[in-house]
Amino acid sequence: MSMSFIIACESGKRKIAEILLANNEVDVAYTDEKGRTALHYAAHHGYQDLVKLLLDAGAALDYEDHNGETPFYFACLQKQKQTALLLLEKGARTHINDLQGNSLLHLTAKTGQKELVDALLQQGVTVDLENNQAETPLLIAAAWRNKDIVQTLIDNGANVNTTNKAGDNPLITAVRAKNIAMATCLIDNHVDVNHVNHAGESALLIACYDTNRALTNLLVQHGADVLITSKNGLSPIWYACANNQKEIVALFLDKGIDVNFSQPLSADTASMNSYLDWVESASNLSMDSAFTLNHTYSYGGESLLHVAAKNGHLSMVKLLLEREAQINIQDESGNTALHYAASCGKKDIVKYLLEQGADVTIVNTKEQKAIDYASIKGYNEIASLLLSFHSPAAKATAAAPVPVEAKAGLSMAEKKQALLDLKELLDAGILSQAEFEEEKARILKG
Repeated sequence: MSMSFIIACESGKRKIAEILLANNEVDVAYTDEKGRTALHYAAHHGYQDLVKLLLDAGAALDYEDHNGETPFYFACLQKQKQTALLLLEKGARTHINDLQGNSLLHLTAKTGQKELVDALLQQGVTVDLENNQAETPLLIAAAWRNKDIVQTLIDNGANVNTTNKAGDNPLITAVRAKNIAMATCLIDNHVDVNHVNHAGESALLIACYDTNRALTNLLVQHGADVLITSKNGLSPIWYACANNQKEIVALFLDKGIDVNFSQPLSADTASMNSYLDWVESASNLSMDSAFTLNHTYSYGGESLLHVAAKNGHLSMVKLLLEREAQINIQDESGNTALHYAASCGKKDIVKYLLEQGADVTIVNTKEQKAIDYASIKGYNEIASLLLSFHSPAAKATAAAPVPVEAKAGLSMAEKKQALLDLKELLDAGILSQAEFEEEKARILKG
């Protein structure tokens, strides 16, 4: 009969519950297999009349089920505000936690019940109590976009720079939620905009992950550091550049970031040459077959232009050069953007760099020019393009063998230069040995 009574209370059948109580046929302290009483279910559904009836009949106000949850907890969980306030008025215990360590303040902060938050704070609930993940009610409210509750908690002394187990502060949490209003509120309350979590990520870097220009602009305006680097070597400016986020990079440059900013020198060129070494030894033409470009950006001396060229972002390269980036800037191993574009097979970027005056004769610490990597990798069109910008004579022979008529009447000096240019085409693999011999004979006859 007691189980029938619980079912009646859960279903809101007040009359049946009254009859059973009047006939003394039930025990209000009876629990089901989950350890819950009739009061749990009445509070859960917000049946105030049944809640009053059960309390008058002697039901335990703070009885905990197997999960440590009381009727008051149930009322808060289901946003039964009036029922919760009634239980609170009757003296319900407020200092309880669920199995995840969440207090009633965590719960009401998550569900956006400001009136209950106010009531709990008046009852003396600890404003910065942490759950099992070291999350305070403020972090929970920020994650669930409850701005009014965030402000209420701060006004009642909540630590605006609290962190969870991952090291995220409320601002990082708000940025993850893509909530500019929440981020603004926290900044107005003096949150640390340059705080980094245990992974070394700042709120600005996370905003860049989402390509969120509005949040990025807000954070930069309030002093966010665009050069803070995560444990993976990512900084906001580097990430935005590598992912072709032109508007965000332009914003950073407008805020005074040096377009030629480079990573600090490390006095170690070994890692710098890892990709180019692979280019020399690879037999598979697939760029991703055996090597992934380093996206940790730990290379010494690497500039934004290097990053843009390496990742094949022509529009980003154009933006940086328009902002007066040094086109021939070299990293720690002497590589220019042209080296990386050529070795990656980025013909459009190679062409644009050449048109903007990139120097094809620059050698790196391995004494290699950009054309050497294009030739090794088999990018004949790029090699031809590089040769066409190397010398006037080469420009005439880059696309195809030069007809013998074009060589008629050459002086000895011109013949020597033509032969040297022809040898470069042979070395680059653009001409076969037979084509080389045929063209050589024509030049000598001329």
